[in-house]
Amino acid sequence: MKVNIRWILGGLLAFVVFAIATLPAVQVIGRITLPNNVSISGVSGTIWQGSAQTLVVDGLPINNITWDVSVWSLLVGNLSADLKGGNLRDTDAIAFTGPVSLSLFNLKQINSEDFLLYLPVDRVLAKVQLPLPVYASGRFKVELNNLSYGPTCVALQGKGNWLNATVAGTQGPIDFGMYSATLRCQGDSIGVTVSEPNLLGLSMDAVVSADFRNIKVSGRFKPDESLPAEVHSIAAAGFFGQPNSSGYYTVQL
Repeated sequence: MKVNIRWILGGLLAFVVFAIATLPAVQVIGRITLPNNVSISGVSGTIWQGSAQTLVVDGLPINNITWDVSVWSLLVGNLSADLKGGNLRDTDAIAFTGPVSLSLFNLKQINSEDFLLYLPVDRVLAKVQLPLPVYASGRFKVELNNLSYGPTCVALQGKGNWLNATVAGTQGPIDFGMYSATLRCQGDSIGVTVSEPNLLGLSMDAVVSADFRNIKVSGRFKPDESLPAEVHSIAAAGFFGQPNSSGYYTVQL
């Protein structure tokens, strides 16, 4: 009996496509060597459409992560996926949603548009060395309109907000309202600009190095009269020098 070689090749191709399409994500991730500060658990689904119960990055947990990879993007040399993680309504959780893509020719550079990220303030500040101890709460909301990053900042357009900014005081929590910032690339680094109006009268420009290890800050602030006396006392304690003729203190870090 004569066998048509095209049927054999077609069958083999169909088998390969099926095997790749149904490849369990847990089998792939289990064979990847993750950085020491990264762990993942509860993986299910396939490498194209799957989920993980928990991802921990540098001690910060992210729950209920899902991904949906576009197979067609591979045809143009990109790896694109829609990502979701955490609960956007949970003020104590890290949460995000939006598309992310990598070029197969440059896996170090990540690209995204219309990406939304929420970060609990207390968990973020616990990872940052500050000149004074600060016990704060609320959420950072970051909206990235355009991002191309890695290993340095290539393109960045976005904004950030500190929602329900609250700082612990000696007489209880102090409500500082909300603060807004614009994000940009500053050379290879990330630039963050905060402008008035806000209750702290804060105007600031910060530059964060590409590896997030160095931060330079310059700005000024003038606490609003409605803030408690202890805020004004701390401002006048000499940590930031003397106010200028307009009552503003200078910040240089």
